[in-house]
Amino acid sequence: MIVIGILVASVASFLASAALYAIPAVSALIARTATPRPGLPVVVQMLSVLLRSILASVLIAGLMLAADWHGPATGASLGLALSTLPLILLMGGVVHENTALSAAGVHLLDWIIKLTLIGVIIGLFL
Repeated sequence: MIVIGILVASVASFLASAALYAIPAVSALIARTATPRPGLPVVVQMLSVLLRSILASVLIAGLMLAADWHGPATGASLGLALSTLPLILLMGGVVHENTALSAAGVHLLDWIIKLTLIGVIIGLFL
């Protein structure tokens, strides 16, 4: 049953991320502030997003199983707590790599949404 939860959470996370970046204001902001990697096809980029969603889903499921935690509220709390990790990485990008603060904020929001959503969904399966 947990494998189904991981798959559902991964797809939902991918779709939530796609919806966020499809918002015209967000899309325009990222287009202005990001430097796309030349030669990397969009398909590869989307597969990368899906893979990261799968890895995050497996991580949250594994942590919840190891701690014997159950339920969507617990999963949401764990996902929200894990949002500190992308925050730390994005802070490094802003400070050391001159990543635009606005772009980092959008990426952080994306991760907060994804990790919380994944936690809720995984929690429904545990």
